[in-house]
This record gives sequence, structure tokens and C-alpha cells, in this order.
Amino acid sequence: MKTSFVAFLNNRGIACASDTDMTLYALSRQEPVALAVNSYSPIPWNFIVNSYLRKGDIQIHELFSDYARDFASYLSTVDTKPSWKYLSSDEQNIIFLGYGSDDVFPSAVDITVKYDEETKKLSCNFDTDRSITHHNRADYFMLSHFENTQPVMYGIVESARQKLIEKQNTLVETFEERIMEAVKGTEFEETVQKEIAEYKSSYNFEDDTRNYSGHQMSRVETAIDSFNIEDLVKVAEDFVDAKVQIDHLKNGGKGELPHTKELAVITRTEGVVWIKHCLYGN
Repeated sequence: MKTSFVAFLNNRGIACASDTDMTLYALSRQEPVALAVNSYSPIPWNFIVNSYLRKGDIQIHELFSDYARDFASYLSTVDTKPSWKYLSSDEQNIIFLGYGSDDVFPSAVDITVKYDEETKKLSCNFDTDRSITHHNRADYFMLSHFENTQPVMYGIVESARQKLIEKQNTLVETFEERIMEAVKGTEFEETVQKEIAEYKSSYNFEDDTRNYSGHQMSRVETAIDSFNIEDLVKVAEDFVDAKVQIDHLKNGGKGELPHTKELAVITRTEGVVWIKHCLYGN
């Protein structure tokens, strides 16, 4: 199973939402640093995080990614199981969220945790490390692959976008064949052939389709940038609710309808504050 977790970031803070209990962990009482994990992963994250916290409060870092590197070092010391080499990409994914000691704006680090068969230890790949800045004013991070809700963010899912491009190119080729067949051997053949060649060289369906998605993302980022922290929380909750409801419908609408179970904000001044939280999570 997957944990559906999303974090929206802007210059006011971070809003996090998840459909699963025991997904988000505060890693310090003093510093605004948190970790999001897939609670369905065979890796016992609850035990590992609580063992890490029992070592005492974390060392303070100016650079936010150093908090993640400290945790990665600790992960290399935990006992492992050989079965962890079969972890899916969703089960391997963790996300660090928060602020470095001198940061005004928040950051996030997306990490892949892997089982090293040679050393029989866990290792970390730092896949994405981004901060909110005056140039990057809004961002979002997800655990798991939100294929079902990509239309909400991008206007289209990647698989549908690729099929659309392929279909468009096939239609152009069919159109070209029919036109050329109609004018073959006539005085118009050379002119029509030249016109079609110019059209194909000046218009690229793949670029046009992807440019549209880029414009859509620009609009989304502008909206996220404009939200206050309360709006950001509402968007995060609505996004996760939409995702799990779509999954519920795809599965035939059987069983209890899932919903957002954990909801939190992370700010420079207040640290990690839960709005919804599992009573037994920490």
C-alpha cells in the first residue's frame, strides 16, 4: 500500500497532509524540522525515528540539508532485513521538511532509501533538494506517485500526454499521405509537398503540449505563492482527500472512504504544529 502525502511550501511555511497515521514526525522540540515517511513501508520507521529521537535533541545546522545528512548517517547504523532489497520506489521514499537555523524560508529534501546488499546497510540518495527563495516562491513535494491527481496539478497525466502526442503525430502522417495521394502526378504536387514540409518543421506537437503543461504549472505556483498558511493547509487537505477519493472510486467504491488523517504546518516561529494527528504516532 502507499501513503498519500503532500507538502506545499511558500514563503510563509509548509502545510503537510497525509491519508495515513504515523507519517510525519517532528525531529526536534526546538527546531522546525520534520520527516515524512511511507508508514506502509516494511522499514519500521516509527521504531527508527523514535530511536533516533532518544539519542537527544538534534544538532543545529545552518544548512537545512545537513539535518537530512545526519539522519542518513544514523540510518546506516540500524539493523536491517535482507527482504528490504525488494522495497518498491514508494516504500523507499522519505522527505525532510523545515528550516536551517538561519533560514527565513523553508526547504525540503527528497530522499531514496536503499538496502545495500554488499554492506547489508541502508544508504540514502539525495534526489531533490529545493528551498523557497525570492526566485522559487512556491513548491510542493509528494510521497508516492500521484498519477491519479496529476490532472489537478498538470492538466493531464503523463501517460495521457504521451498518447496524445503520438495520436497527433499519427494523424498528421495520415493527413500527409492522403493529401499527397490526391495531388500525386499533378502540377500541385511539388507545392503541396513544400507546404507540408514547412508546416511540420514549424510546429511540434510534443513541444506545444509540454509548453501547455508548463503554463499550467506556472499558474499553480502563482496560486500557492499567494496563499496564507491557513489557505495552504486547506489546499493540502483537499489535495489528499481528492487523491484518496479517486483511488476509492477506481477500486469500485468498496469499503470505508479514506480521508486526510494527519495534517500539520511547519513554520519558522512555531516549528511543527499538528492540526490532525494520530494519538499513538510518537
